Amino acid sequence: MPAASSVDRRSLLIAAPALLLGACATPPGTTASGIGELARTLTERLAAEDEAGFLAGFASQPGAQALGRRMFATLSQTPASITATPTGRLRVAWRLPGEPRVISEANLDRVNGRIANLTAATSGTEWLGEPLGVHSAPRLVVAASAAGQLSRWSRAAEAGLAALTRVVPPGRNWVEPVVVLVPDGLAGFAAYAGRGADRTGAVTVVPGTPDSDGVRVVLNPTLRQKSADDRALIAHEAVHAWMRSPRLTGTPGWLLEGIAEAFTAAAYPQVAATNRRLAADAVADGVPRALPDVADARPASYALAQVAVQAMVGRLGWPAVLDEADARTSGGATVEDATVLDWYRAALAALDGPG
Repeated sequence: MPAASSVDRRSLLIAAPALLLGACATPPGTTASGIGELARTLTERLAAEDEAGFLAGFASQPGAQALGRRMFATLSQTPASITATPTGRLRVAWRLPGEPRVISEANLDRVNGRIANLTAATSGTEWLGEPLGVHSAPRLVVAASAAGQLSRWSRAAEAGLAALTRVVPPGRNWVEPVVVLVPDGLAGFAAYAGRGADRTGAVTVVPGTPDSDGVRVVLNPTLRQKSADDRALIAHEAVHAWMRSPRLTGTPGWLLEGIAEAFTAAAYPQVAATNRRLAADAVADGVPRALPDVADARPASYALAQVAVQAMVGRLGWPAVLDEADARTSGGATVEDATVLDWYRAALAALDGPG
């Protein structure tokens, strides 16, 4: 969908708000001694389900204790470990239920050797906030802090995956479950989406650091649209999650977005009709001489990427096209861009006039 993108987010552009607890704290990123020991103690207290012992690692101020309680409430529900980085950050390994491991980091302030404040240094630090509500299904995990968002996107995700299942090639080894996160507010979404978050509906990303094992679909909590559009948006992003698109760093965007859009169009006739009109309008003044550039995330670019991929499918079949997406990252491509361009231009020339 044109409001979405697949992003390999390897560094955070916008940090979460800090808890302002006064002066006398160790500056963020410090390498002061004792952080490693503190991290080990916190991990031990989590494993022992000892909340009082966990909170003993936090300063006595109400804000610091509230932060500790939030962390314990989330991290005690999942296998979690806390370590110190060489630069003095806390590194937290955790996950949502059913999700692969997420490695995230936070800058640390201490008072008298105890935690006074933590500020997100990467994405994937939902353990700093209020515990998330979670909807789990065999192929799906949806997490959100607001009950209304959890209900809305759980329904959309269930429907979107069901529609996709009817159109994707059988027997494909898709990665599951699809993990969907709805952050608490636009700032939380921007931690994943970066600049232009207010104009983006969703991203599929590697959460936290590159050492994390999976990918997440992250939705803009301020998005307002029809429920049918919710389902189509989830379907598009679910294809990225199934393919682990953010990990395919050598694969061109037109191929990844074209695959996701082609399956979404197959599942939802309204998407197919809209994209056909957009593609026809885009070539009204002439057929492009290059494969589509989807970096601008314009609706027409996504529609043209779908045409390019469907032109490939018409000659090679879906299994070969999906294999090609993997091969482009591993260096084993079998189809030249020039060949695809010929197919693509022929498909565009065959379109009807503007809709």
